[in-house]
Amino acid sequence: MTVVESITAENGMHLYYLEIQNYSSHNKMSSESGFTLTELLIVVAIIGILAAVAIPAYQDYITRAQVSEAVHLLGALKQPLAEYGKEKNAWPTKIIDLNTTLNTNQISAMRTGKYSVVSNTVQGTYPNGVMTATINIGKASGAVLSMTTVDGGSAWICGNFTIAGVTGVGTTVNTRYLPNACKP
Repeated sequence: MTVVESITAENGMHLYYLEIQNYSSHNKMSSESGFTLTELLIVVAIIGILAAVAIPAYQDYITRAQVSEAVHLLGALKQPLAEYGKEKNAWPTKIIDLNTTLNTNQISAMRTGKYSVVSNTVQGTYPNGVMTATINIGKASGAVLSMTTVDGGSAWICGNFTIAGVTGVGTTVNTRYLPNACKP
């Protein structure tokens, strides 16, 4: 409390006017709200570090999804190629797009996806064969994914992995972009 004014009355009495000031901590905090510059800089630095880690991981995830399309397109050819090979004791001379008129020694299949294109031939002499797809978009653009068989299409090896003594050939896609379905 603070004495603001003192008055002496005619009868000799002193009258005091008091002013009461309250210095509670609540009032001080309400006038000092917000974040300091240091706190804001720390938050921005944390967000920057998280983005530096998350963006490359997300890009790798997207590339794996694009490569998995090629695995799917090649996988859809496994059975038709195996049946053709068993029936004719040879690979077809050409793999053509769906809704195209077939000639002798050809099969039709979906060859073109959003991210990849399947080659129109099977390389090798029956029962050995390699079918390939080229990635045409993203980090793996221009890379080739292959599936190899040595038994007329009964079993296929995806990528350049070795399974049961047989090694796949022709894949140039970085192994970190290969989906799990393509790894032994």
